[in-house]
Amino acid sequence: MLGCCLLSPFGFLAFSATLRYGYYGDSLILLGPASSRLITTSSVFVKQLQVSSKDKNQVFVHTSNKKPELSSQTNWTASDFFLVEAYKSKGISLWLNQGSTIRLRWEEHTTTGLDKLHGMVVKGDVKFEQLQDSHTTFLDAISLRETVNGKEAEYMVGEDDRYQIGVLNMNAKNIILTMEVNVSAKVYDTTKAKKMCSTENGPCRISFFFPDTHYVILTAANNGNGVTYVEISLVARVVVYVLILGVTAIVVYLILKILGVYDDAEQHSQVTIDVTYRTSNVVAAQAETEPLMRVEENRMSYGTNAKDDKQNSGAYSSSSSEELYDEKLCCICYDEQRNSFFVPCGHCATCYDCAQRIVDEESKVCPICRRLIHKVRRLFHI
Repeated sequence: MLGCCLLSPFGFLAFSATLRYGYYGDSLILLGPASSRLITTSSVFVKQLQVSSKDKNQVFVHTSNKKPELSSQTNWTASDFFLVEAYKSKGISLWLNQGSTIRLRWEEHTTTGLDKLHGMVVKGDVKFEQLQDSHTTFLDAISLRETVNGKEAEYMVGEDDRYQIGVLNMNAKNIILTMEVNVSAKVYDTTKAKKMCSTENGPCRISFFFPDTHYVILTAANNGNGVTYVEISLVARVVVYVLILGVTAIVVYLILKILGVYDDAEQHSQVTIDVTYRTSNVVAAQAETEPLMRVEENRMSYGTNAKDDKQNSGAYSSSSSEELYDEKLCCICYDEQRNSFFVPCGHCATCYDCAQRIVDEESKVCPICRRLIHKVRRLFHI
């Protein structure tokens, strides 16, 4: 869990980069004659949109706060002259919305029969030039449509997408033909649009009000010049990205701080020790370096020295009691009892106030082992 919290800022940076340069990045889209395309943008992340036509064809840009209906319809016809190589195909690419109808008609200019020419509609970004001279490859790579009298085909669009419309030559030699495409295209209603601009005099720009969701409708003019490539550039709202990053960093910091306080409380609950047991442990800890048996001088008693020996023995017992009492006092102030220990070494040598003063100093070292002190823990009586 801690690793996830630490990685979350990096995850947000990756998410921001993907959002800025992926979903809301610059793009080049395709339009057909008199066709329209819907783009949804959020003004939280996008400040301005710029549209320019790569083919110098006029493009109209409409924006609305409500999603427009796909209720209008336009009809247009395109005709082109092709040289189709053997076992290859030729055609055009268009963007069509759901409900559009494609009618394809072709006329051959050579003596080869039309029975080996097939109309086709391919959904997606498949390029005709990438197909190979193989019957199996053609049948697997494209969607063949049934023909009427060997020279016409019709197709109903079921989903908004890019469609490749063309003719497949299954003959063993090249064929010259004329292909005519008649499209009844479904387009979006622009009568309720709030803003409008066109690329007639160059790139057009539209600004978005914060923080609504805006629907952008791109409509190509029906000028008979074929397909239109439109370049879209989105100006990001950098302040929002910086603000979200800052909020995320603060949240992660608070989570880490809460986890640290919880760990401290758990350690604090585990250091409650019985006073008698603590005292014996303290004495044992300080006697670790002392020998198991005290080395005493072999003192002989002769005559009057026996009285002195008794006096010395009494003094020694009194001294031992005083030493044991001193071992319970703080080695710094000698006023308070030892009621704290250092982390991580575990030595108990001072009172809690003196221990705090040691931690507040620059050195922060234990007075017993001279190790660096991380924390101070108080001993509690039960």
